[in-house]
Amino acid sequence: MFYRLILLFSVFMNNVAAAPLNHYQWIGSHNSYKQALPASAFRFLAEKDSHRAAQIDYAHPSLATQLDLGIRQLEIDVVNDPNGNQYHIPELAARLNEQWLTENARHRLAKPGFKVLHIPHVDVRSHCIEFTSCLSQLVAWSDANPSHFPIVIMMNVKENQPAFLSSPPPALFDEKAFAALDTAIKDTLQQRLVTPASIQGKFDSLREAIVQQGWPDVNELKGKFLFLFDGNAEQRRRYLRGQPSLTQQAMFASFDPDHPSAAIMIKNNPVDQQADIRALVARGFMVRTRSDANFSAPDSVKAAQREAAFRSGAQMISTDFYPQSPQAKRHGYQVSFVDGALRRPHPFIPK
Repeated sequence: MFYRLILLFSVFMNNVAAAPLNHYQWIGSHNSYKQALPASAFRFLAEKDSHRAAQIDYAHPSLATQLDLGIRQLEIDVVNDPNGNQYHIPELAARLNEQWLTENARHRLAKPGFKVLHIPHVDVRSHCIEFTSCLSQLVAWSDANPSHFPIVIMMNVKENQPAFLSSPPPALFDEKAFAALDTAIKDTLQQRLVTPASIQGKFDSLREAIVQQGWPDVNELKGKFLFLFDGNAEQRRRYLRGQPSLTQQAMFASFDPDHPSAAIMIKNNPVDQQADIRALVARGFMVRTRSDANFSAPDSVKAAQREAAFRSGAQMISTDFYPQSPQAKRHGYQVSFVDGALRRPHPFIPK
């Protein structure tokens, strides 16, 4: 009976305390799908560039485990593999005469489709080899936790690979590929997906909706997902597919604050971009930043960036060192709010 009362009180408090989505600050994970780099691959890379090798010496538990821990922002990288048979035999593994992937993983990588991996042919072990598998895992977790706080999924598209490889480079994401990526997201997430058009509503632009009306209350967004495309200017141009705004797309994208589709920005250096982030947040935009972009930096340097991220007001703070992550356990350093919390009311947006 006691625990039932606690649960009911928690639900009550969540409803009472609900506020617009941008009135919260929460911790996310970086390259959330990534499994550990094989030791042999780390040694190979360290001989070429020890700093570069240290920068990718991290891993995460499954997407579901991270969500169970309280992570509410994830990051997924995809490569375009329209013909298949490009990534099922990683070149570095073949060079080292090793087998890094299971037979099932090799079979799935050989099929055409969007693949999820960090560095083609080098850092390839993933909790969801196929992008559709990642999406299915998110849906399964959401089905089991239907009232969850809205989850933001950052998306990167990989269009290059290390120069020391002889394998063909990744296929570019043309307008057709971006349309197919959107379709995969929409078809799998369905009613769980919050699109730019759904936020824009009756306004002439997404930016106008954000500035004049603001973000929906989190109670309206419970159990839902927002996707954020993190691409360079040329990739964003292709993603727009010749249109002036994101009215047909599945994902938000990071634009300058005066762009018609401005809503969520990516500012990854909270030390140098502190004033920019604060100004964007004050105007009603949401911002994603990072608390430890230099993975191999001393803990004191990472801590300074962590505190700068907190003070910046960026709503989403990505890290590799959230509580219970392999890195936090290994280094004895973590990124969280007071008492290990991964979400809190925004520190300076007036309620």
